[in-house]
Amino acid sequence: MKVSLLFLLGYVAVWLCPTDLTAQTPITIGQSYTLNSRILDEERNIQIYLPKTYKDSTLTPQSYPVVYLLDSESNFHYFTAYIEKLAKYPYPAIPELIVVGLVNTNRTRDLTPTVRKEEAMTEEQKAKIQGETGGNALFFEFLEQEVKPFVEGEFRTNGYALLVGHSFGGITALNNLLNYTTMFQAYIVHDPSIWWDNRYILNAYQAQPAKDFQHRKLFITQVGDSENKGHLEEHYSAIQAFNTYMSQSSPLHLEYRFQQYEGENHGSIPLKGNLDGLRSIFEDYPLNFKAIQQDPDLVRTTFARLSKSLHFDFQPNEAYLNYIISYYGRQKNTALVEYFVAYCLELYPNSKIRQQLLTKN
Repeated sequence: MKVSLLFLLGYVAVWLCPTDLTAQTPITIGQSYTLNSRILDEERNIQIYLPKTYKDSTLTPQSYPVVYLLDSESNFHYFTAYIEKLAKYPYPAIPELIVVGLVNTNRTRDLTPTVRKEEAMTEEQKAKIQGETGGNALFFEFLEQEVKPFVEGEFRTNGYALLVGHSFGGITALNNLLNYTTMFQAYIVHDPSIWWDNRYILNAYQAQPAKDFQHRKLFITQVGDSENKGHLEEHYSAIQAFNTYMSQSSPLHLEYRFQQYEGENHGSIPLKGNLDGLRSIFEDYPLNFKAIQQDPDLVRTTFARLSKSLHFDFQPNEAYLNYIISYYGRQKNTALVEYFVAYCLELYPNSKIRQQLLTKN
């Protein structure tokens, strides 16, 4: 008896794909919103990621720091995964964060500080830069008057904000730090296009040597020496010149750090840079979870040190304190549990933790 190949393939497909699968739950990492911008006269898409604890009804509503992420269409997915992993208990390296991703419509227009000057560009640069330029000022107005009010009105934010930018987004962030200093508290900048307009950004910083940066933090990355080839030479040397100036001038009330990465190129550098940048900004956040047994005050002293270094009041969120209480409850460490229940109720008087403990007992 002959059996057709199509029949056999169909039989194998049915065998490999059982029909009793239940409906699956989608994996959702964020939500997209459309803002009708009066300032830019266009619709703008922003992508929002919320921490897992944000909608946890068992917790007192928490407020969170916010990361504003440029070029979100190419960064949002991996960046939010970094945030979730780095903030994971019991050894978080950073606090839980809301991420606001800004999707481009006219990238060159929005992410350049000045109108392009043909005489200041190589032929290759001219070929790459098309359309409008020099829209930083309007873009910052859009951020300050439309995006941030929307985010702060719709979501529980605590007032601490970071800006992350790469390439043109990098010079945009540097321009913001210099000329709109109060808009964000910290900046993570990757391989910025400081070559733009005869090193406009470098010249602008050099023109304000007494600038008070009001306790901001700046973390800059650059590709390694091996990437300094051909048309990248001016891009590379301009960043080096900026770093030399910043390192030697010691800007007032600015915590400045610079990191080079061998083996990374202009496109891949944000991957390593964002990991290191986030950990650098929140370097005082991690604590030795197991050491709490010997020093119950460790959480208080860690957050006091963090608040001092960031010049902003940070407290442990309720979910973290609940985790500590649950962990040491399983260890039958009654004294430590009582200490952290009291600490939790001190910060969150409406916490359900006491009732939860009574229910369990």
